[in-house]
Formats: sequence, structure tokens, C-alpha cells
Amino acid sequence: MDKDVKHAKRMVVILFFACLCISLLCFGISAYLVRTETADPFLVELSKGTGILFMVLGFGYLAAVLISSAGRKKVSGDGGSAAAENGSMTLDETNMRRALERYIPDGETLLAGIHAVAIETAVNSLFGECLCLEDRLIPHPDGGTYALNKKKYSDHSVYIGITPHFLVMTDCGKESYYYQWDKIEKKSDVCETDVHYVTKEILLADIGRCFPLEDIQSCDIRSGWLGSKKCHITMKNGSYLKLMFPKLGGLGGGMPHHSEYRDVIMARLSGGNEIIC
Repeated sequence: MDKDVKHAKRMVVILFFACLCISLLCFGISAYLVRTETADPFLVELSKGTGILFMVLGFGYLAAVLISSAGRKKVSGDGGSAAAENGSMTLDETNMRRALERYIPDGETLLAGIHAVAIETAVNSLFGECLCLEDRLIPHPDGGTYALNKKKYSDHSVYIGITPHFLVMTDCGKESYYYQWDKIEKKSDVCETDVHYVTKEILLADIGRCFPLEDIQSCDIRSGWLGSKKCHITMKNGSYLKLMFPKLGGLGGGMPHHSEYRDVIMARLSGGNEIIC
């Protein structure tokens, strides 16, 4: 099991016993005040209420750990079948590699991959000589040139991978994005080198999965809550990814190299320079 998970469990146990001790102390003060003839009823009720509050808080911490442990055992025990029924994947390195390899260009090798949270994404692309159907693009010599803006503003789990020349991203669960299409009437309105001419069928779900590192205009990495890192990547064409790299990765120790791989990805995105947060 990951060292960070063990550390978190120890902290919860310490908090549980701390809350329990404070609760018993408050109950003891309340009992003492009741025996005192001049005791203020308000102080008695305040001590009693505080004791109940810390008692509930302590058992709340304990319940959270038990539920989390039960969830990890269920995921590892059934091979992720429950997650699959909900349209998601079990978060582990095997599934991550399988999911990312689908989008890795030929000749590239996955250097590192982690589970992350996409907070907001917006992908801009230009496609030429194609027809736009409900869920895909198909090549057509008489088709038009389209500008696509693929967006998602809600938090969702993703796998993030890095190769020597590309950043790769795919959803851990079912894809759900907002697509906006604009037909370009004049070719002079766009740069010819930015247009991707469609030569074979392209699913909309496969767009915005692979980004050349040389297209990254800026990458801002800052510290977040609980040891996480917030990463805001902006591309030269206006696309952007707002990501959160958690300190822990996966459930039940399914991604034991998360911390190591996270450092590799952040260093690569920052151009190899030292990250200052």
C-alpha cells in the first residue's frame, strides 16, 4: 500500500482518539458542574453539547476510513466490474497504459502516466475536406472546412501521459463534452498549415487526446490542497487544459508509481526547469 495512504490512515486514527478524549473531557466537566449547586445551566449544556459534537466528529472520521477501505477492497476484489458498469475504469497502471496507448503516435513511448482530474478543458481544431456527422467526421472531397471547439467545464477523472514529444490525455469514464462547430466559408480566414485534412473517419471522442509538446505556449504549475498540484496548460492555438494532479493516485495502491511519474510529467511540461510554486 502507498506510504501516503498509510500516513493518512494514521492521521485519521490520531484525530479519532483526540476527538474521543476531548469529548470525554467535556462530559466530565458537564458532570462536575451538575454536582455544583451554583453551576450555570448554560455552561452545563454547552459542555454536554461540545462533548456530543466531538464524539460525532470522531466517529465520522472513523466511518470515513472504514468506508474508504471497503471501497478499495471491493474495487480490487471484483476486478473493477462495478466501475465498468458505471462507465468508468478501475484506476490502476495497467488500465492507464491500455487507455493511453490508443492515442500515442507511432514511434513514441510512454515515459510516465498518472491519474489526474481535469477541471476545465477547451480544445480548438480545424478540419478540412470533410463532412461533420453526429459523432464523427468523414472524408469528402467536396466537404467544407470546419472549426471545432470541444469543451468541458465539470471536474472529471482522466489519465495523463507523457512521451518524448507529446502529452496524451483520455477520460477514465464515459466521455461527455460540448461540441461547437463553425463552418469556414473563406479559406483565406485560416492558416493553411493549421488545417487537418481528413483522410479517414475520425470519432469526435478521439479529438483532443494528443498534444505536441512544441505546441504548448505556457504551463503554469502551482501548489494546491493536500499536496496536489494545479496545472494550467495553454496551447498556441488557444486550446487549454486546467488539470489537478493529486498527491495520491488510484485506489488500493493500484498506481504505486504515481508520485514518481507525477514529478516526471511536471518536469517535462515545465521544459525541464525547476518548478517554483
